Amino acid sequence: MTNGDYLKWFSELCPDFFHGWPWYPLLLVVTGFASGWLNTMFNALAASVPRDKVRRTFTLMYLAANLGVVFGTMLVGIVYNMGMALLFSMTTGLFVIFLIIALFEYNVDSSNVTGVDPRQGQNIRLPRANFHIVWTFFVSLFIIWLLYEQWVSNLSVYMTNLGMPLRNYSFLWTINAGLLVLIQSILSLLGDRIKNLYYQFFFGMLFVGLSFLSLVIAHDYPHFIFAMVLLTIGEATWSPAMPTLVSQLSPVRAKGRYQGLVQAFCALGRSLGPLFGGVIIDNWSYKVLFLLAFVILLLVLAINVGVVHVNLRHAVDYMKTDIKTNVSRETK
Repeated sequence: MTNGDYLKWFSELCPDFFHGWPWYPLLLVVTGFASGWLNTMFNALAASVPRDKVRRTFTLMYLAANLGVVFGTMLVGIVYNMGMALLFSMTTGLFVIFLIIALFEYNVDSSNVTGVDPRQGQNIRLPRANFHIVWTFFVSLFIIWLLYEQWVSNLSVYMTNLGMPLRNYSFLWTINAGLLVLIQSILSLLGDRIKNLYYQFFFGMLFVGLSFLSLVIAHDYPHFIFAMVLLTIGEATWSPAMPTLVSQLSPVRAKGRYQGLVQAFCALGRSLGPLFGGVIIDNWSYKVLFLLAFVILLLVLAINVGVVHVNLRHAVDYMKTDIKTNVSRETK
């Protein structure tokens, strides 16, 4: 399919044989690079499907990814005690299977799929209104993932400091994965009945913010479960809406470029999130971090609502126009 498939396969195979320093962190970098490569390609391919199927395609992709998280987490719990080498070998085997499927079933020339190759959109400029909305989304993506990473990196330490066993923290992510699958299944059934994706995105951001507010007063395990439910509702609604909205606002030949930027800003937020949280915790406290995250998300939500309200009436919706017409206009 792409070089990303081979990189991903290689990066999962090598930990079977190279466990020590510095191979492991170096291979993590290769894994991250290959994952970003593949995710960008998947999003760009999804954005190139007929416009009436784009939203459902992104929703189903997100649902499939979370099904993988559910079963992957279950499998890790079973296989982990048998040894890390077996775990990495099984992961390698899965990627080999995917590589075989890709070689036989993904025989698509990306140059013939409009919008998949990011180079196609290098000289295409967005309309001013689209530009303002899309780049507000990108900055918002960075901030959301910067704060979301506090759940992944710092919350476990906070819970264990309160005297809770680590398995309680792990079970929160089991709840997260199960709820994501349930909510995404419902959203996929609803399909286009949700007319305004902007409201879906705003709704999701609000619930992610409320999850941090609930953490400020969380001292027992039920409160943490409640906060995770709020986070999951928010994540399940805003995450699939974002790439769909970016696809809706980007010209056909520039879809690959802008889907790549979606992945880039997400990755940047995830990479800096633990550092950001650590600095706040070291200088103040966990509660200050949670309250600050809530306030920041409310501000980001208000800015997004304002930018969309001002610019939406002038924005071009590329899903409502004929693809061939758009291509001919963009090549002139």
